[in-house]
Amino acid sequence: MISAFNRSQVVWGVFGLAGSVVCYVLAWVFFEQGATMVLDSCALSTRAAPWTALLGLACISFSGWRTWKNGEGFQSYSESAFYHDFGGGAETAGAHRGAKMTGLAYALSQAFLAGPLLLLRSLHRLRNLVPDEAGVEQNLVHLLAMLQAANKWQGPSDYPGQEREVLLLSLMKKIDFSRHNGNVRFKVRTFEGI
Repeated sequence: MISAFNRSQVVWGVFGLAGSVVCYVLAWVFFEQGATMVLDSCALSTRAAPWTALLGLACISFSGWRTWKNGEGFQSYSESAFYHDFGGGAETAGAHRGAKMTGLAYALSQAFLAGPLLLLRSLHRLRNLVPDEAGVEQNLVHLLAMLQAANKWQGPSDYPGQEREVLLLSLMKKIDFSRHNGNVRFKVRTFEGI
């Protein structure tokens, strides 16, 4: 159980790091080419374009870090600041053009934010591997079997001295956690309806 979990975390972590690099490269190209076009159209030297791109990467990195720290992530289009409800029957050319522009801006913002978000998520995965110490696997299997047999919401007081195992099972997504009225409860994760 532990080795399979750790292996999957490493694989997803590596894919996430690769995706982060791709998104950062796309953002760099966008900002560098955009700055070059603007500077060139103003008949100015384009030597500042790489610095502008670097500033853009710094901004999206900070924004991604802030989003991550707030416990947030990617947004659907309807949740984003780019979404505008133009009314039920507004089929005008202006509304259609506005939706196209905001849709493009939304797609670019999510692609650019993917760089830092994928990087942070991948580093989190790689930092939180379950230690494969002697006896831990057996303790986890035993506790999971007890939780499956109970098949109800329980608290830490039901398993004194096994708090670490409960946290590891939670990390491995084997149990669900709930905090109701300040009380921590957990139960074996069910996969019905998935």
